[in-house]
Amino acid sequence: MRNTYHIKYLVIGILFLGTHEFASGKELTLICKEIETDSGRNILLFQRDSEFSITNPRQSCDSSFTYEDNLLPNKKFMISAWPSDENLGLNAQRDIFIAPSKKSEAIYIGAIPVDSTSIGKNTYRSVIQAGGSIYETTYLLTEKSIELKSPSKELVISDSLCIYKTESDPSCQTFTGTFERPLCIYNYSGKKILKNQLSCSELSQGISKN
Repeated sequence: MRNTYHIKYLVIGILFLGTHEFASGKELTLICKEIETDSGRNILLFQRDSEFSITNPRQSCDSSFTYEDNLLPNKKFMISAWPSDENLGLNAQRDIFIAPSKKSEAIYIGAIPVDSTSIGKNTYRSVIQAGGSIYETTYLLTEKSIELKSPSKELVISDSLCIYKTESDPSCQTFTGTFERPLCIYNYSGKKILKNQLSCSELSQGISKN
């Protein structure tokens, strides 16, 4: 059963990657060109009246680049570097750059999983399975960085963990989650707090019990 759920999220991630260019009416694919300089490799990105540059040794034109108007202050532009097919997998990341104008250098601010979906203004949500748990992480994009929203959620479906019943408890207790009786946990800076099952209802809906 766990493998079935694992594969399900892999398929969702692949489908999302294949359709990301159509996720927003403002999102456009960029033409990529690599230029070698004395200081290293520069990436030039073009589209219509837009021209961006990236100075980052991690990047090459093997990636696919898109850009869209971002709702950050002063209407910055958000550029995404999507991994190539060879680098696509459960841990594949989407690098994010912010540019101040349509003809400027784009600055790297961090990365989010490729399966992340927009759930609000500059906010993205990712759901993955790792080990015996399903994790929900929310990312908030700022002009200079990507921040993790606290708390993150965890649905334990096949594991035993030391969990605090409340935030004020001095010590944790061992609880076991299963497919039939999963545990809902909120993670506060590494401290796992037990919550009512309804708090993880969206994560519970994806579990296959067949």
